[in-house]
Amino acid sequence: MNWYTFLAFVAWWLLGFFLFYFRYKYRDVVNELRWNLKSANKELEYLNHELDEFTHQNTILKEKVTELLDKNDELSEVVAELSKYYVHIKRASEKTSELTKFLADPNPEIEEKMKNILKNSANSSNEKTFF
Repeated sequence: MNWYTFLAFVAWWLLGFFLFYFRYKYRDVVNELRWNLKSANKELEYLNHELDEFTHQNTILKEKVTELLDKNDELSEVVAELSKYYVHIKRASEKTSELTKFLADPNPEIEEKMKNILKNSANSSNEKTFF
């Protein structure tokens, strides 16, 4: 029984030595892989944090864009109304320019008509009294 115990002890010792030797042999590769895993985990954590932040910013930007689109629709309605008023004002300015052309040149027929109207209004004002 002692030989079996001694043989088992030697076998376990050799097995442990070979495992340690092979681990020690590739120690640099294992350490580099561990360092790469740690840096990849840090990078992944950083990217997850950035993703969360960008997602939050994206929701805020979407809200602002919809708000600005609503304001843009309102402003386009206001601009449409103002363009209608601009057309009316432009027509009115054309009519007033035509009127100033007519009023700049005295017309004898109009003067005669105005004198007749003024005479008739003066006669009617003399005839009408309150008492």
